[in-house]
Amino acid sequence: MKPFAVAVMTVTFSASLLAQRQVAPHDFDQPGEHDTVIAGNQQKQSLTCASGAAVYVEGQENEVQVHGRCRFVRVQGNKNHVWVDQFTTVPVEGNDNVVFVSDPETRYSSRGNNNRFEKAKH
Repeated sequence: MKPFAVAVMTVTFSASLLAQRQVAPHDFDQPGEHDTVIAGNQQKQSLTCASGAAVYVEGQENEVQVHGRCRFVRVQGNKNHVWVDQFTTVPVEGNDNVVFVSDPETRYSSRGNNNRFEKAKH
């Protein structure tokens, strides 16, 4: 019982630290020709954004590392793990997704249940 209480406290603490950067969700933008779309399930990828491009992660249980300056990184689906190493906005739609951010100014929005935004550990 005691380890469970510690885990719940950690999630609450992480969420309260990141609450100041939460932004209102915006409508879906269609990918442009220079944007990257990772669609599918259980994929592991690492990519670097071209200047001003966006990244779309769509599916279930993907692990994606995003490097470079992106217009935004959109996550749609369930149980995805996404690492973002530079400032951007990260809209998330779905359930049980985890986004690890390196830049403390990164902004995010969440539609769904149990989505988490945490500081990346390097």
